[in-house]
Amino acid sequence: FARKVVPIYPRRARRMGREGFVLLRLTIDSDGQVVNIEPLEAEGKEFEEAAIKAVKDSTFEPATKNGKPVACRAVLPFRFSITR
Repeated sequence: FARKVVPIYPRRARRMGREGFVLLRLTIDSDGQVVNIEPLEAEGKEFEEAAIKAVKDSTFEPATKNGKPVACRAVLPFRFSITR
């Protein structure tokens, strides 16, 4: 991450006391731009949407190989947990 945005806990899920987990696969190009987001696992559509929005609002440094920027794929987990 160049700038990591933390997902906003879905209001309805918080009111209901629900916690959740989301796993996303990202494709990041050699400029550090996210070009594809693929949900691999999600415990609820609202959690998935919040995680995807956070990724879209974040910025990334490109991966490098031999000192040169390259495209890459990454798996990114998000845990939504209510702290009491």
